Amino acid sequence: MQQRLFAYGTILAGADDPQVQAAIQRYTERIDEGWIRGRLYDLGPFPGAVPRLPQDSRETWVRGVLLTVLDPRRVFRVLDPYEDCDLQRPRAGLYRREQVAAHPASAPEAPLTCQIYWINRVPPYARLIDSGDWHHHVQSRPPYAPRGGAS
Repeated sequence: MQQRLFAYGTILAGADDPQVQAAIQRYTERIDEGWIRGRLYDLGPFPGAVPRLPQDSRETWVRGVLLTVLDPRRVFRVLDPYEDCDLQRPRAGLYRREQVAAHPASAPEAPLTCQIYWINRVPPYARLIDSGDWHHHVQSRPPYAPRGGAS
């Protein structure tokens, strides 16, 4: 069975780990841009998405890219540690990997099942990204400065 990945953040651009960049470049193929139901948060150097809850009063979307994973073993062996994801204890790490229905831009009425990394806990300092688009958001915000660093 073909596996797909919905990527919305640093996996696509901005990963500081060369192994992540190599795994994405060598072992995935871009399908289309698209979106999933959920909320996207700015966590400083990277984003975090959470699924849309049934009690959410408004429809919110996370924008990203749908990828075909050509070699799941190699790709997820690199991505799971990068995302601090433990499939045996999904709520223990920073992210958990689950399936989601992703809507390709070219055929939104025909969602595709993809893997996604959901953040397990939204920290109190996180800011909701109303547009749901991490890459657009990063281009329009002030540069990120780590806390406690030199000013």
